[in-house]
Amino acid sequence: MDTQKESLMDKVLEKVDIIAGPMTKFGQIPFVRAIVNGMIAALPVTMVGSLFLVVYLFCSDGGITAHALLPFMKPWAGDLALVNSLSMGIMAVYIVIAFGAEYADIKGFSRTTGSVGAFFAFILLNYNSVGQLVVKAANGKLSAGANAFDITYWGGAGLITAMIAGAIAINIINFCYKKHIVIKLPDSVPPAISDSFSAIIPYFFITLVCWGIRTIIGLNIPLLVSEMLLPILSAADNIFVYTLQQFLSALLWICGLHGDNITGAVTNVFLSQWIADNNTAYMAGTAVRNLPHVWTPNLCRLSQWVSTCWPILVYMFMSSKKLPHLKPLGLICLPPAIFCIIEPIMFGLPVVMNGFLLIPFVLTHTLTGALTYWLTSIGFVGKMYMNLPWATPSPILGYLAAGGSIGGFVVVFINFAIGMVIFYPFWKAYEKAEIAKMETGEE
Repeated sequence: MDTQKESLMDKVLEKVDIIAGPMTKFGQIPFVRAIVNGMIAALPVTMVGSLFLVVYLFCSDGGITAHALLPFMKPWAGDLALVNSLSMGIMAVYIVIAFGAEYADIKGFSRTTGSVGAFFAFILLNYNSVGQLVVKAANGKLSAGANAFDITYWGGAGLITAMIAGAIAINIINFCYKKHIVIKLPDSVPPAISDSFSAIIPYFFITLVCWGIRTIIGLNIPLLVSEMLLPILSAADNIFVYTLQQFLSALLWICGLHGDNITGAVTNVFLSQWIADNNTAYMAGTAVRNLPHVWTPNLCRLSQWVSTCWPILVYMFMSSKKLPHLKPLGLICLPPAIFCIIEPIMFGLPVVMNGFLLIPFVLTHTLTGALTYWLTSIGFVGKMYMNLPWATPSPILGYLAAGGSIGGFVVVFINFAIGMVIFYPFWKAYEKAEIAKMETGEE
């Protein structure tokens, strides 16, 4: 029996090896390389923000439990949250700057010119007006304060804008340089000044394109994505729509977009109502099995990250002897991952735009989502009627949110095991490719 199992796995590994070439080529596309390298460059900021968020959850009421687990630190909770807001909360800014620099390097011109141009394009694509802060005076009257920018799309929801901005900016600059559409100064001028003047005309064209998209046409890119998903995801509480939502979320994540935020902009409206309906029905005496809704805000927490990022984290440690850099990365990613803070893994390994991991990521995310919905609909997992904090570790959340569901606890580990199996052959192919890159000294 063991021989048969090994033979089957060997066949799977052979199939994965066949597509390893195309997956490697995908990772070598200049645009993809730049995004991946940019996310890795922004990794320290993401890591620090994740760690501060974990500490914040322990010292704030409602973070993990109703009352702070570290009450003596409550006075500093707001300060800890600020660090997270200024790091993970605006990660698109750090990524677009690093992405611009990396993409410029690949194209063969100044990293500084690329990073500034990409960030400039990002700002132009985000705004068509400047808002004002509303200030409340001591007498209670409201008045307009200083000018301000809304940073809603500076975080995970803004990554699609960051990618588009970087692509527009770098390719416009590259085109202008190749066609010599630049202001050329004498060779005696210091390079910093010369590069600055040569970027004026390319930046002008960047302005025309991005300003035209956001201000003249009025195209709000992140909002457009949400509006496109609205008719797809607002149908009903059923396994087909839920599975589709999980598939779309995974697909967005693997492209570097915050899938939960983007699809959540559509689904959160009715999910909030459905958890309230379940709670009302339960308080009226309805059995957990007969509560009206399966799909509640935290249902995805029982499958999505425990079946994808947790197995990846395990394999990172297992491969650390062959790929030494994975051990310190895994140790930093571990504490946030326990609380379903997965950005360090997604953008640090990275999983995003990873040709070897995109297939198992989307597949596992989708299959375990469908399985979890079905097991909840038949009563193996209790329907949730308590809306616990999102950062509650998944096994605890699955047990408590349905008032003590053993199935809610068990399904987390079932999904984890499924993820371990599906990811294995793809991870081995990824490991093999990374070892080859180390041996050849390739970046």
